[in-house]
Amino acid sequence: MGSQSSSRRHQGMLWGMGLGGFLVNADNRAIAPMLPAMATTLHVSTSTAALLVSAYSIPYGLFQLVYGPIADRIGKIRTILIALGLFSVGTVICGVVHTFAWLLALRFITGMFAAGIIPTTLAQIGDLFELAERPRAIAFFMSLTTSGQALGIVIGGLLAQFLSYRYLFILIGLAAIPTLIGLLQRQKRGSSTETSSSAPTAVAGAGAFWAKYRTLLSKRTSWLIYMLILFEGFAFYAGFTFLGVYGVSVIHLSYLTIGLLTATYSGGAFVGSRTFNWVLGKMTTRLMPVLGATLMTAAFALDWTWHSTIVLMWSFIVLGLGFSYCHSTLQTYATDLLPSARATAMSVFAFSLFTGSGLGPMAAGAVFSGFGWDGLLGSVTAAMGLFALFTTLLIRQPIQKVSQTQSSSLQS
Repeated sequence: MGSQSSSRRHQGMLWGMGLGGFLVNADNRAIAPMLPAMATTLHVSTSTAALLVSAYSIPYGLFQLVYGPIADRIGKIRTILIALGLFSVGTVICGVVHTFAWLLALRFITGMFAAGIIPTTLAQIGDLFELAERPRAIAFFMSLTTSGQALGIVIGGLLAQFLSYRYLFILIGLAAIPTLIGLLQRQKRGSSTETSSSAPTAVAGAGAFWAKYRTLLSKRTSWLIYMLILFEGFAFYAGFTFLGVYGVSVIHLSYLTIGLLTATYSGGAFVGSRTFNWVLGKMTTRLMPVLGATLMTAAFALDWTWHSTIVLMWSFIVLGLGFSYCHSTLQTYATDLLPSARATAMSVFAFSLFTGSGLGPMAAGAVFSGFGWDGLLGSVTAAMGLFALFTTLLIRQPIQKVSQTQSSSLQS
């Protein structure tokens, strides 16, 4: 009863933080279908324009490790508000500049600010919601962020084709303003939106900034969680990154069709977030990552076995469903690795995912160069199947045990 009233009390804050995540993911994903149009407008090659993706993703990953201790020190909501405000300004300016060099620099700066929003929000969710309600809150937040992915891809493609990529940057930047206002109002409405565990903590000594990382990484459970999420990012993004190219080169689909099919992944993730509690009622929490990993393995196996538009569409949907079940559960485990410094714990979680998602496509590209599409899709299927096996063997206890032992809910 108490957890339900807590959930209702913080629902408005969850919506506000979710909209911030929505905008970050829309900004992050929308650039892919716009690259050819951006290359033409900026008078550079498509391969050069692709540097805009790296210019955003590199600081986005690296600065995760910086924001964690900062958020634990000055407060998570304050960190989100500052990062979202600077993200808004930077994104609007991205839509105004007219040279590639300036846009490249601004994408780097925008990625640096965007890094402080989603992982810090996940840490704040860990503070606001009791453990029993936390998976549902995280799944709801992830449903909003994946909706941002879907709309970003679709709207980005439409604007690039009929208007200009600049409109999307301006639109996203301006949309952050009412989100900021809403979060500020929510923060002031109650006595405090941050619980005692999420309030700013005092810093004692010059080494205190890294002390939380040393405490976190001294735990065996932390290493297990972060290795699992790194493996998940590696296997998933090794295949997912190339599915659009696979659709064009093997199934001979148009770029617009690929964009629409990719958006169905976000639809599957949204369904996964909304059915998470129902599925959870049918099994123990420890089996949710196993179910999700098994679904993702099956989706890649379908693409490896049958080359058709319908199969590709369903594989995107099943990938979204499986990723939602698996990833949301692993995120929930991570929120309780270090309750006194959740932002730090989630920053390492995000960094691990970023590292895996960076290494996976590189490895997949090497496999593709040597063995073609069958080799690539077969290897991805095998890697995801191995990840499913690891989740089965390594996650031994349900998530409710975390609240009692904090660091012994997973055993190898």
